[in-house]
Amino acid sequence: MSSWIASHCRFLAVMAITTVVVLSLAIIFTYVVTGTREDKYGVRMLSYKTREDRLSGASEKPPVGDGVIFAPTEREWLLQCQLPGGAITQTPDSDTVIPYFGNLAARALVDIDPSRAKDYISWYLDHLNFPDRWGLYGTIYDYKVRGNTLEPTRNYDSADSYASTFLSLVAHYHKKTGDSSFLWENLDLINQVADVIVNLQDKDGLVFVKPASRTKYLMDNAENYRGITDWAGTLEELGFHDKAASYRKVAEAIRDGIQRVLYDPATGKYAWSYSPLGKRLPKRGKWYPDGVSQVYLLSCGVLDPGDPRAIRIWQEFNAEFPGWELGVKNDRFPWGTIAVAAYMMNDSEKARRYLEWAMRAFVTQGRPYPWYVLESSSFITLEFLLDQRGEPKTPSLAGR
Repeated sequence: MSSWIASHCRFLAVMAITTVVVLSLAIIFTYVVTGTREDKYGVRMLSYKTREDRLSGASEKPPVGDGVIFAPTEREWLLQCQLPGGAITQTPDSDTVIPYFGNLAARALVDIDPSRAKDYISWYLDHLNFPDRWGLYGTIYDYKVRGNTLEPTRNYDSADSYASTFLSLVAHYHKKTGDSSFLWENLDLINQVADVIVNLQDKDGLVFVKPASRTKYLMDNAENYRGITDWAGTLEELGFHDKAASYRKVAEAIRDGIQRVLYDPATGKYAWSYSPLGKRLPKRGKWYPDGVSQVYLLSCGVLDPGDPRAIRIWQEFNAEFPGWELGVKNDRFPWGTIAVAAYMMNDSEKARRYLEWAMRAFVTQGRPYPWYVLESSSFITLEFLLDQRGEPKTPSLAGR
């Protein structure tokens, strides 16, 4: 009996080991061959499709290296993220289109090639919802590349920030190109995007993140303030003074709501979210969204750089996260947007040090995960801004 038990145990052990090996090989095969791992930002860690393949139906080809796309310049890399129809994917080999990140990336395209930015703006306007599945007009879904088509996911992360960052993009495009005729042709659609923010604004001035949520985020509302303000300024330039004044009131209500509702006098901090469950104040030492949310007040212009509150926020942020510009933080993403904020706060030294670190850690290494379009556009923008200020040049692949 004991020998049978021993034999049976050996058999079970062998079967267990075999099962583990088979499952491990299956996971490795899925990860290495099919390239399906994806994080919440939709950044593919490995994929065999190039930009030209994705909508043409061409056969799949492996990239150079382990999921790394090599490009001679940062600008070329960012341009490779744009599909023929104008949409912008997360990386050159990603199958995910998230318009929020596309908006931010397209701002850099305005400075690289305005026609490519115009293509993106046209794509965005062509894909607005009338209405979306929650009944809101002027929103846009995330998309997935499926064969030679783009399919909507029928969802979005945030209706408000998608709209506000698009408005800032359109304003930036007009400022750089003076292409008023394009805006005139699409004026009603762009105003419809602006009205997404208006329709989500609560009585306290703050804007809900989306129709299905009762949460108001500090970062979103900072972007909402910036986007509506930028679009109001553009409408002024186009001669629509009454409409511009109406949107400026919306922006002022957002800014007042941030100060009145989200600011906590006891801590000197701003709650990073507010919902029926209450306010969520930042925890010390937590990078995202806690610490980062405070900096968005600076980068979005809710607080002027010379405002004592802005100076205090920047000083406390750097004291709380020393070395962030060298990648020293509890977050794997580079966060070039914080380096752009450093520039806005006249902290050029940290902005330059960030560029040098990002060059070493990502750009010269082939831009591995988690480098994606937001990091790329922030990198390009930051170099441009520092050059304008006459800062020493950082050896780069930005390709100017």
